[in-house]
Amino acid sequence: MSSKKMKVTEELHPYDYQEERYELIEGIRYEMQAAPMIRHQQLVTYFWKCFEDLCAPEGLVLTAPIDVKFDEENEFQPDVVYITNENLHIVTEKKIIGAPDIIIEILSPSTSYNDKIRKKRVYERFGVKEYWIVDPIHLYVDQFVLTDKKYTLANTYGYKDVVRSELLSCIKIDLETIFSKLLVFDKD
Repeated sequence: MSSKKMKVTEELHPYDYQEERYELIEGIRYEMQAAPMIRHQQLVTYFWKCFEDLCAPEGLVLTAPIDVKFDEENEFQPDVVYITNENLHIVTEKKIIGAPDIIIEILSPSTSYNDKIRKKRVYERFGVKEYWIVDPIHLYVDQFVLTDKKYTLANTYGYKDVVRSELLSCIKIDLETIFSKLLVFDKD
């Protein structure tokens, strides 16, 4: 049995490993900053787990980094997305092309303006049915619901509240359970 060494070429290994992290919002490229803070990532994980535990049979929940492309000028990496089974056709091998049913963004100092203003405007325009903005410092969730093609603030949920979804009856998320798990770090 002979063993031949093969030279790795692009033909044998066609994948491009250059990883760029950016979002395209209304035609403007925004470079993704350094990795988010621990608290941010904890919230992403906790919300993902709640959706997975409560609503997995009814759809698919994914977390960043995952590209969601709305059109040529708008491609984002939301923190958490939920797509109902009836809309799974928007999921491709590489990205989501179209509007997920629910998007959750955890605010960060470097992205909050985009999350609250620019991305919210795009999510509304392309028909994301629910958009949740989670504030990891003040510990609340703003829940926007699409009504007549416009977002209305359905509710602001605080530390001791239970988030419910108008879209998914399976959603009942106890925020105290989530927020009480957040690590607290001393400031230097």
